[in-house]
Amino acid sequence: MFRISVIVPVYNGEKYLRKCLDSIANQTIDGLEIIVVDNKSTDESPLIIEEFISCWSSKRRIVFLTEDRQGNAYARNTGTEHATGEYIAFIDQDDYIKSDYFEKLYNEANAHVADVVVSGYELVTPKGQTKRTVGLKKSKWSPYRIVAPWGKIYKKSLITENNIRFLPVNKGEDIYFVFNAYNHANIVYVSDYVGYRWLSNNESFSRTEHKKIDDNNSILPLFYALQNSLFPLKHVDNTCLEYFYIKTIVHEVMFCAKGNNLEDVYGYYERLIKWIDKEYPNNESNYYLRLFGVRGEEYKRRFLVALFWYMKKKRKIKLLIKMYVNIFR
Repeated sequence: MFRISVIVPVYNGEKYLRKCLDSIANQTIDGLEIIVVDNKSTDESPLIIEEFISCWSSKRRIVFLTEDRQGNAYARNTGTEHATGEYIAFIDQDDYIKSDYFEKLYNEANAHVADVVVSGYELVTPKGQTKRTVGLKKSKWSPYRIVAPWGKIYKKSLITENNIRFLPVNKGEDIYFVFNAYNHANIVYVSDYVGYRWLSNNESFSRTEHKKIDDNNSILPLFYALQNSLFPLKHVDNTCLEYFYIKTIVHEVMFCAKGNNLEDVYGYYERLIKWIDKEYPNNESNYYLRLFGVRGEEYKRRFLVALFWYMKKKRKIKLLIKMYVNIFR
């Protein structure tokens, strides 16, 4: 059995794909299985993958799969089905990792008998300059701070035995996977190691399309699916889950305010608030809404969330949204 199966979903990633794949192949740890799932790319990505296989197939096990263009959720699920490693991991095609990344996480998983190991990341420019380093502190909230599938390794048996999959929705398919993994994991270990490099890519489709407010880009399908799959809760902390919903609503409204008119943004806000007030009637009393209640979260982010929810409580939220919309108009 391989130690770690690394799954890389690809679609038209020719610009950064070679650097991503080479960073995986050059890991210091032995026993890696690299699974590349191409979503019928129309650029040079398949050629880059074939060249990578020619270069590394004698040193690393490489599996090259082709999927119909159905998105990252399907590609990651396909990769997971073909994985034979003790642990699995995900890396996005634009990103890359430090050479000791998997050795560090694998050793920590063994040392702490962890089902999931969670680590931080560096936000980097296309030229490789570090814009920001996000490390994780040892706190109850820390696993929920970064809910992307990358920056982590997962016990393969945890995923397969509990049928944990990525959800085929337009927004949040990776969040669904991560939360369900947390819910079934006996031990989620938070590492202070930072070895994942997340590319700050302004060309990303999601940065533009996800600003639009319509049913296709609503976060609500994710919320419904999460509630249905997680309850009754096993290992996910309910206060953390509630605060995650609160934080996500604030992010959604503020993000959409940059590309939509006031009435559309406020209408979206009302739909989200209607949902959370029904599911969590006492959400305004969440412990983490205290300014110093969230250990491990950025100060400016927790301040924004606390301010937003305070304005909600005072029924002044439309004023705050209006100010934000006007700033980015």
